[in-house]
Amino acid sequence: MIAPSASPTEVTGRACVEFVALLRDRGLQPGPEQTVAFYAALHLVGADSAGPPGIRQMYWAGRAVLVSHRHHYPVYDRAFADFFGGSPTDAQEGPPTPKAVPTSIHEREDAAPGTPTPRAADADDEQADNARLVPSEVQLLKEKSFGAMTPEERRRAAALIRRLRPDLPRRRSRRQQPATVGRYLHVRGLLRGSLRTDGEPMRLPRRRQRFRERPLTLVIDVSGSMAPYAKALLRFGHALMHAGHRVEVFTCGVHLTRVTDALRKVSVDAALRHIGGVVDDWDGGTLLGTSMRELVERHGGHSAVRGALIVVCSDGLDRDDPATLGEAMRNLSRRAHHVVWLNPLKGDPRYRPLARGMAAALPHIDTFLPGHNLASLENMCRAIATRHMPRRKAVSHAPAHATTD
Repeated sequence: MIAPSASPTEVTGRACVEFVALLRDRGLQPGPEQTVAFYAALHLVGADSAGPPGIRQMYWAGRAVLVSHRHHYPVYDRAFADFFGGSPTDAQEGPPTPKAVPTSIHEREDAAPGTPTPRAADADDEQADNARLVPSEVQLLKEKSFGAMTPEERRRAAALIRRLRPDLPRRRSRRQQPATVGRYLHVRGLLRGSLRTDGEPMRLPRRRQRFRERPLTLVIDVSGSMAPYAKALLRFGHALMHAGHRVEVFTCGVHLTRVTDALRKVSVDAALRHIGGVVDDWDGGTLLGTSMRELVERHGGHSAVRGALIVVCSDGLDRDDPATLGEAMRNLSRRAHHVVWLNPLKGDPRYRPLARGMAAALPHIDTFLPGHNLASLENMCRAIATRHMPRRKAVSHAPAHATTD
């Protein structure tokens, strides 16, 4: 992020990048080239000059290079109004004429009669900058619980979630690839090469095993107490899926629901709306034991479980029989490569896993971490990126005295 003392040119560049990110959230697909073109267009048309025409010029510059279809104009208009603090009322006048010498967008002044004073204009600019964050604000946002965030903070947090890029563990594949030095002799390559030398092999081609990224499976509790955290984890799963990782996503409440196909939508907001219509136990009760048992029985032989990295996000407040959850977690841990449990309640230093469901699951968990804010998601990414991730039991066993939920 850019510090408050940054030059006007730097601030304009940051505004371009963050405005394009908002458009992607709304379903548009401007690429990096269009972002650069938007930045250049702002200076060519003098979008950082004084007065309302500056807003109009910013509007037309963005619409010219960031929108590829007329059906997207209403989406662009709403995003422009939300990001820059208003919409151009004179858009019908057509795009502005380019100017030779651009100035800063922070030096705008209202030339029309009855316009606000410079102090009021500065306040408007502050409101227009509500999507911009400095490093200190980023750190505060990372430490804030998802459950305590305002809608605006959740939007900003969503942009930070998209930047999380964990280095997932890898495993040896059965397939091989040509290599200069390898363990296995490439017999077919040897025979083909010898045809060019009258059947006499001149070199011994080798092959070696490939390394393939392990699949990541997210199991997200969508009960009433977990709703804010569930949305953050669904955004995390969407970001990983569209970054090219092998991701499976399930929601669990009263029963298990696979939502992987819904998250394939390009727009994360559209994906979440679709999930809201598919998942019929959102904000309902919690039967973790039943859901986990269903995961093992239906997908235990699939790559979504066998040899996968399993990340469960739940507070462990289960209405099911603890023995059911314990048995399901034991079977799950036997099939999975590594089981990570994110518990939002663990963000409180006074937390102890005394709930019966959590106590029953804990002996079969490899890594037990908090999952209440952005910082905890970053810690989870670092934990699963460990090159020599322990195969079994990175946490202690459940406490001897477990209370009811």
